[in-house]
Amino acid sequence: MKKGLISTVVLNWNNKNVIEACLDSLISQTYPHHEILVVDNGSQDGSLELIKLKYSSKLQIVENSRNLGFAEGVNIGIKHSQGEFIALLNSDAVVRDNWLEELLKGISRSESIGMAASKIYFAGKENILDNTGAVISRDGLGMGRGRLEKDVGQYDSCEEVLCPSGCAALYRRQMLEEAGGFDQHFFAYGEDLDIGLRGRLLGWRSVYVPAAVVYHKLSSSTGLVSPLKAYYVERNRLWVLLKCFPLPHLLVSPYYTFRRYFYILYGMLSGKGPASSYLKRSSALSLLFILIKAYFSTLYFLPYLIGQRIKLQRKRKVTSKEFGEWLKIYGINEKQAALNELA
Repeated sequence: MKKGLISTVVLNWNNKNVIEACLDSLISQTYPHHEILVVDNGSQDGSLELIKLKYSSKLQIVENSRNLGFAEGVNIGIKHSQGEFIALLNSDAVVRDNWLEELLKGISRSESIGMAASKIYFAGKENILDNTGAVISRDGLGMGRGRLEKDVGQYDSCEEVLCPSGCAALYRRQMLEEAGGFDQHFFAYGEDLDIGLRGRLLGWRSVYVPAAVVYHKLSSSTGLVSPLKAYYVERNRLWVLLKCFPLPHLLVSPYYTFRRYFYILYGMLSGKGPASSYLKRSSALSLLFILIKAYFSTLYFLPYLIGQRIKLQRKRKVTSKEFGEWLKIYGINEKQAALNELA
């Protein structure tokens, strides 16, 4: 590990149309002690060849023979890196040239801060926020803080947040190692909330840095609304719940899940929320099948999830009461979670 060095890991999977803008913005960073690692997950669209041709002298390329998912791909990148700090950036995101410099200022405010979140806008809609860190429902569903809000300065203060979005974040390597790294079984979606909660439960803090600005083209790999995304979002919500929630909050979570499902049904009937958008491309029956599949997958992985839970809960430094305070401070209600109404 090299002290002061930031290693930025970019995961690429068939993102030829956006990867150049992402890498160009990283190469232009003002922070001098910086290495860039591109982990390619078996791309077949010519993006890997493009990266080799244009950027091979400016960054390290790690090739995977197949798509290993976000979590395992990132872990592989981290293993090849040398930095004291690990930055993650989605291949469909572009950052301002002082992005790393500002994140480092934020995370360096205290040795207890293990992660730093960016101010992320929707690309092409620079005044509309994607997120400013994460918020969470009482049944484990994570969403972006400030998502879909118009930025009028309401998130211009550097402050503590639950955890960052893995789209554009900075982590201490020490925190990632203590938490055990990203959970490769998640594959995609929710792995940033999982690692963030595990870090928080071990006593690490998280800070939001408004001067670290990012522009994100959302879900360029899987689409804004897709069966694959719907499946992983719901399944991994269950996994976060089972792994990270202290027992009192875990036991009451089905009540909040039932309420969230009620609002999902309401959204489907009234034409509101992600479920309504999904129905424009598919059927209610397929959505039900995705839900059943998510629960069966969780049941299949239950021995693994219980084992991970036992390890984490034995080491956690946060009480159930303190966790409950997080759910109040950084929480969203079931209607907001179901209808994606945070604005």
